Amino acid sequence: MDTILYPDFLEDITSYQAASDFWQVKLDPLFRELGLSKQNYLNTTMVNGVAFQDGNPIYQAYFPELKKAVRIIQEEPLLPADFVSWVNLTEVNKEEVEELVISLVLTEENVERAIAEIYGWLA
Repeated sequence: MDTILYPDFLEDITSYQAASDFWQVKLDPLFRELGLSKQNYLNTTMVNGVAFQDGNPIYQAYFPELKKAVRIIQEEPLLPADFVSWVNLTEVNKEEVEELVISLVLTEENVERAIAEIYGWLA
């Protein structure tokens, strides 16, 4: 059975941060390998400066060289562990860019699917 990682990420700020850090550790080396520089492109805080911490996004990256972006939405931890993806058009710096959106329940299996999909889309 596929184990859900950080199942309490929506209730525990430490777990939420650990889940966010998890994605950075998994994805940032991939982007460096591809020779891409990344930037944040979405607002993740309320007007008062408090972070949303709702899992949308748990991870984001914009690649100016490609005019592409990646957003990962981490969903409530339920089994079976959902995984869906799609491509949106979004605006970054007043410019329309393609955005790969992956919505998932965080499991090791879904992490591997996400990495493969992101790599295939960016490479």
